[in-house]
Amino acid sequence: MVKCKNIIEFMEELAPSELAEEWDNVGLMVGEFDMPVKKAVTALDINDDVIDEAINIKADMIITHHPFIFGSVKNINSSDIVGKRAIKLIKNNIAVYSAHTNLDIAERGTNGVLAEILELQNIKPLMKSSDGVNGLGRTGELKQEMSFIEFAMSLKQKIGLKNLIVTGNREKIIKKIGLCTGQTAGSDYMVSAKENGCDAYITGDLRYHEAQFANNIDLCTVDITHYGGEVLVIPFLCDYLNKRAKENNLDFICVESKVNGQTLNII
Repeated sequence: MVKCKNIIEFMEELAPSELAEEWDNVGLMVGEFDMPVKKAVTALDINDDVIDEAINIKADMIITHHPFIFGSVKNINSSDIVGKRAIKLIKNNIAVYSAHTNLDIAERGTNGVLAEILELQNIKPLMKSSDGVNGLGRTGELKQEMSFIEFAMSLKQKIGLKNLIVTGNREKIIKKIGLCTGQTAGSDYMVSAKENGCDAYITGDLRYHEAQFANNIDLCTVDITHYGGEVLVIPFLCDYLNKRAKENNLDFICVESKVNGQTLNII
Protein backbone atom coordinates (compact mmCIF):
# COMPACT_ATOMS: atom_id res chain seq x y z
CA MET A 1 0.00 0.00 0.00
CA VAL A 2 1.29 3.44 -0.98
CA LYS A 3 1.19 5.93 1.85
CA CYS A 4 1.38 9.69 1.95
CA LYS A 5 4.88 9.51 3.39
CA ASN A 6 6.07 7.55 0.32
CA ILE A 7 5.01 10.38 -2.00
CA ILE A 8 6.59 12.91 0.34
CA GLU A 9 9.87 10.96 0.18
CA PHE A 10 9.83 11.30 -3.63
CA MET A 11 9.17 15.03 -3.32
CA GLU A 12 11.97 15.41 -0.79
CA GLU A 13 14.36 13.71 -3.20
CA LEU A 14 13.45 16.29 -5.84
CA ALA A 15 13.23 19.37 -3.62
CA PRO A 16 14.59 18.81 -0.08
CA SER A 17 12.65 20.89 2.46
CA GLU A 18 15.89 22.21 3.95
CA LEU A 19 16.41 24.23 0.75
CA ALA A 20 13.37 26.38 1.59
CA GLU A 21 13.80 29.97 2.73
CA GLU A 22 13.43 30.52 6.49
CA TRP A 23 10.22 32.53 6.10
CA ASP A 24 8.56 29.85 3.98
CA ASN A 25 6.06 27.13 4.90
CA VAL A 26 6.63 23.83 3.11
CA GLY A 27 5.76 20.18 3.71
CA LEU A 28 2.57 18.37 4.68
CA MET A 29 -0.10 21.06 5.15
CA VAL A 30 -3.07 18.77 5.76
CA GLY A 31 -3.32 15.03 6.36
CA GLU A 32 -1.49 12.14 7.97
CA PHE A 33 1.81 10.59 6.93
CA ASP A 34 0.31 7.09 7.04
CA MET A 35 -2.74 7.93 4.91
CA PRO A 36 -3.14 5.56 1.93
CA VAL A 37 -2.69 7.35 -1.40
CA LYS A 38 -3.66 5.77 -4.71
CA LYS A 39 -4.18 8.95 -6.70
CA ALA A 40 -2.67 12.43 -6.43
CA VAL A 41 -3.15 15.63 -8.37
CA THR A 42 -0.53 18.33 -8.97
CA ALA A 43 -1.59 21.99 -8.98
CA LEU A 44 0.03 25.39 -8.64
CA ASP A 45 -2.37 26.57 -5.92
CA ILE A 46 -5.10 25.34 -3.63
CA ASN A 47 -8.49 26.95 -4.19
CA ASP A 48 -12.08 25.70 -4.17
CA ASP A 49 -11.93 24.61 -7.82
CA VAL A 50 -8.83 22.47 -7.22
CA ILE A 51 -10.34 20.89 -4.10
CA ASP A 52 -13.58 20.10 -5.95
CA GLU A 53 -11.57 18.65 -8.83
CA ALA A 54 -9.66 16.40 -6.42
CA ILE A 55 -12.93 15.23 -4.84
CA ASN A 56 -14.51 14.53 -8.24
CA ILE A 57 -11.59 12.43 -9.50
CA LYS A 58 -11.29 10.69 -6.11
CA ALA A 59 -7.76 11.90 -5.44
CA ASP A 60 -6.26 11.22 -2.02
CA MET A 61 -3.59 13.91 -2.18
CA ILE A 62 -2.91 17.31 -3.74
CA ILE A 63 0.67 18.42 -4.36
CA THR A 64 1.06 22.17 -4.83
CA HIS A 65 3.80 24.70 -5.36
CA HIS A 66 2.21 27.51 -3.34
CA PRO A 67 1.29 26.63 0.26
CA PHE A 68 -2.26 27.62 1.19
CA ILE A 69 -1.39 27.85 4.89
CA PHE A 70 1.00 30.73 5.49
CA GLY A 71 2.03 32.47 8.67
CA SER A 72 0.62 31.64 12.11
CA VAL A 73 -2.76 29.91 12.16
CA LYS A 74 -4.67 30.62 15.37
CA ASN A 75 -7.85 28.70 14.57
CA ILE A 76 -9.49 26.45 12.00
CA ASN A 77 -13.15 27.25 11.39
CA SER A 78 -15.51 27.75 8.48
CA SER A 79 -15.66 31.56 8.85
CA ASP A 80 -12.11 31.81 7.46
CA ILE A 81 -11.28 30.81 3.86
CA VAL A 82 -8.18 28.85 4.89
CA GLY A 83 -10.07 27.11 7.68
CA LYS A 84 -13.03 26.38 5.40
CA ARG A 85 -10.78 24.75 2.82
CA ALA A 86 -8.82 22.81 5.44
CA ILE A 87 -12.06 21.41 6.88
CA LYS A 88 -13.28 20.40 3.42
CA LEU A 89 -9.98 18.63 2.69
CA ILE A 90 -10.03 16.78 6.01
CA LYS A 91 -13.68 15.73 5.59
CA ASN A 92 -12.82 14.25 2.20
CA ASN A 93 -9.60 12.57 3.41
CA ILE A 94 -7.39 14.57 1.05
CA ALA A 95 -3.82 15.35 2.07
CA VAL A 96 -1.99 18.46 0.86
CA TYR A 97 1.77 18.74 0.42
CA SER A 98 3.51 21.91 -0.75
CA ALA A 99 7.01 22.51 -2.10
CA HIS A 100 7.56 26.23 -2.48
CA THR A 101 10.95 27.99 -2.35
CA ASN A 102 12.65 24.62 -2.03
CA LEU A 103 11.18 23.77 -5.45
CA ASP A 104 12.30 27.15 -6.79
CA ILE A 105 15.86 26.47 -5.63
CA ALA A 106 16.04 22.74 -6.48
CA GLU A 107 18.05 21.85 -9.57
CA ARG A 108 15.00 20.58 -11.46
CA GLY A 109 12.42 22.87 -9.91
CA THR A 110 10.52 25.85 -11.29
CA ASN A 111 13.59 27.68 -12.55
CA GLY A 112 15.33 24.54 -13.75
CA VAL A 113 12.29 23.51 -15.79
CA LEU A 114 12.07 26.92 -17.46
CA ALA A 115 15.80 26.81 -18.28
CA GLU A 116 15.33 23.35 -19.82
CA ILE A 117 12.37 24.52 -21.92
CA LEU A 118 14.53 27.34 -23.28
CA GLU A 119 17.34 24.84 -23.92
CA LEU A 120 19.87 27.07 -22.15
CA GLN A 121 23.49 25.99 -21.91
CA ASN A 122 26.04 26.47 -19.11
CA ILE A 123 23.22 26.82 -16.59
CA LYS A 124 24.09 28.27 -13.16
CA PRO A 125 22.13 29.78 -10.23
CA LEU A 126 21.32 33.49 -10.53
CA MET A 127 21.28 34.16 -6.78
CA LYS A 128 23.53 31.68 -4.98
CA SER A 129 22.60 30.37 -1.53
CA SER A 130 24.96 30.45 1.43
CA ASP A 131 26.26 26.99 0.45
CA GLY A 132 27.58 28.48 -2.81
CA VAL A 133 25.98 25.69 -4.85
CA ASN A 134 22.20 26.07 -4.87
CA GLY A 135 20.24 29.25 -5.38
CA LEU A 136 17.22 31.02 -6.81
CA GLY A 137 16.93 31.65 -10.53
CA ARG A 138 19.20 30.58 -13.35
CA THR A 139 21.56 32.05 -15.90
CA GLY A 140 22.38 30.34 -19.17
CA GLU A 141 23.29 30.87 -22.79
CA LEU A 142 21.12 30.46 -25.86
CA LYS A 143 22.28 27.97 -28.46
CA GLN A 144 22.25 30.81 -30.97
CA GLU A 145 22.22 34.54 -30.38
CA MET A 146 19.26 36.52 -31.72
CA SER A 147 17.59 39.90 -31.41
CA PHE A 148 15.57 40.57 -28.27
CA ILE A 149 12.28 40.64 -30.18
CA GLU A 150 13.12 37.31 -31.84
CA PHE A 151 13.93 35.85 -28.43
CA ALA A 152 10.71 37.19 -26.91
CA MET A 153 8.59 35.70 -29.70
CA SER A 154 10.41 32.36 -29.37
CA LEU A 155 9.86 32.40 -25.60
CA LYS A 156 6.18 33.19 -26.07
CA GLN A 157 5.78 30.17 -28.34
CA LYS A 158 7.79 27.77 -26.16
CA ILE A 159 5.86 28.42 -22.97
CA GLY A 160 2.46 28.83 -24.62
CA LEU A 161 1.57 32.38 -23.57
CA LYS A 162 -0.71 34.64 -25.61
CA ASN A 163 0.85 37.85 -24.31
CA LEU A 164 4.16 39.09 -22.90
CA ILE A 165 5.24 42.37 -21.34
CA VAL A 166 8.69 43.39 -22.55
CA THR A 167 11.04 46.30 -21.93
CA GLY A 168 14.28 47.26 -23.66
CA ASN A 169 15.77 47.60 -27.11
CA ARG A 170 14.00 45.11 -29.39
CA GLU A 171 16.97 44.97 -31.78
CA LYS A 172 19.55 44.27 -29.05
CA ILE A 173 21.43 41.02 -29.67
CA ILE A 174 20.69 38.49 -26.92
CA LYS A 175 22.98 35.62 -25.95
CA LYS A 176 22.96 35.16 -22.18
CA ILE A 177 19.69 34.93 -20.24
CA GLY A 178 18.86 35.41 -16.58
CA LEU A 179 15.58 34.12 -15.21
CA CYS A 180 13.72 33.74 -11.96
CA THR A 181 10.09 32.65 -11.80
CA GLY A 182 7.50 34.23 -9.54
CA GLN A 183 7.63 37.62 -7.84
CA THR A 184 11.28 38.30 -8.61
CA ALA A 185 11.32 41.58 -10.49
CA GLY A 186 13.21 43.47 -7.78
CA SER A 187 16.32 45.51 -8.53
CA ASP A 188 18.55 43.04 -6.63
CA TYR A 189 17.63 40.26 -9.07
CA MET A 190 18.18 42.55 -12.05
CA VAL A 191 21.54 43.74 -10.75
CA SER A 192 22.59 40.11 -10.27
CA ALA A 193 21.53 39.30 -13.84
CA LYS A 194 23.50 42.27 -15.14
CA GLU A 195 26.59 41.40 -13.06
CA ASN A 196 26.42 37.85 -14.44
CA GLY A 197 26.63 39.21 -17.97
CA CYS A 198 23.00 38.61 -18.92
CA ASP A 199 21.53 40.48 -21.87
CA ALA A 200 17.92 39.81 -20.88
CA TYR A 201 16.03 38.83 -17.73
CA ILE A 202 12.83 36.79 -17.48
CA THR A 203 10.59 37.32 -14.47
CA GLY A 204 6.99 37.68 -13.29
CA ASP A 205 5.05 40.53 -11.66
CA LEU A 206 7.10 43.28 -13.29
CA ARG A 207 5.98 46.74 -12.13
CA TYR A 208 6.43 50.14 -13.76
CA HIS A 209 9.33 51.44 -11.67
CA GLU A 210 11.15 48.10 -11.88
CA ALA A 211 10.84 48.27 -15.67
CA GLN A 212 12.33 51.75 -15.57
CA PHE A 213 15.23 50.47 -13.47
CA ALA A 214 15.89 47.70 -16.01
CA ASN A 215 15.99 50.26 -18.81
CA ASN A 216 18.44 52.39 -16.82
CA ILE A 217 20.92 49.50 -16.57
CA ASP A 218 20.38 48.39 -20.17
CA LEU A 219 18.79 45.06 -19.26
CA CYS A 220 16.01 43.77 -21.50
CA THR A 221 13.19 42.21 -19.48
CA VAL A 222 10.31 39.85 -20.18
CA ASP A 223 7.38 39.48 -17.78
CA ILE A 224 5.87 36.02 -18.29
CA THR A 225 3.57 36.55 -15.26
CA HIS A 226 3.84 34.80 -11.92
CA TYR A 227 1.43 32.09 -13.05
CA GLY A 228 2.93 31.63 -16.52
CA GLY A 229 6.44 31.02 -15.21
CA GLU A 230 5.58 28.66 -12.38
CA VAL A 231 2.74 26.60 -13.84
CA LEU A 232 5.34 25.01 -16.16
CA VAL A 233 6.59 22.86 -13.27
CA ILE A 234 3.18 21.23 -12.64
CA PRO A 235 3.21 18.72 -15.55
CA PHE A 236 6.86 18.01 -14.75
CA LEU A 237 5.95 17.15 -11.13
CA CYS A 238 3.18 14.86 -12.36
CA ASP A 239 5.53 13.01 -14.74
CA TYR A 240 8.23 12.81 -12.07
CA LEU A 241 5.94 11.22 -9.46
CA ASN A 242 4.52 8.72 -11.96
CA LYS A 243 8.06 7.76 -12.99
CA ARG A 244 9.19 7.27 -9.38
CA ALA A 245 6.10 5.19 -8.62
CA LYS A 246 6.71 2.98 -11.67
CA GLU A 247 10.37 2.50 -10.72
CA ASN A 248 9.24 1.27 -7.30
CA ASN A 249 6.31 -0.84 -8.61
CA LEU A 250 3.81 1.18 -6.62
CA ASP A 251 0.05 1.15 -7.23
CA PHE A 252 -0.16 4.92 -7.60
CA ILE A 253 -1.06 7.43 -10.28
CA CYS A 254 -0.65 11.19 -10.46
CA VAL A 255 -2.65 13.50 -12.73
CA GLU A 256 -2.19 17.16 -13.57
CA SER A 257 -4.89 19.56 -12.43
CA LYS A 258 -7.01 20.95 -15.24
CA VAL A 259 -7.88 24.10 -13.31
CA ASN A 260 -4.52 24.53 -11.54
CA GLY A 261 -5.67 27.25 -9.17
CA GLN A 262 -5.56 29.96 -11.83
CA THR A 263 -7.53 33.11 -10.97
CA LEU A 264 -6.09 35.67 -13.42
CA ASN A 265 -6.77 35.57 -17.14
CA ILE A 266 -5.67 37.79 -20.01
CA ILE A 267 -8.40 38.40 -22.59
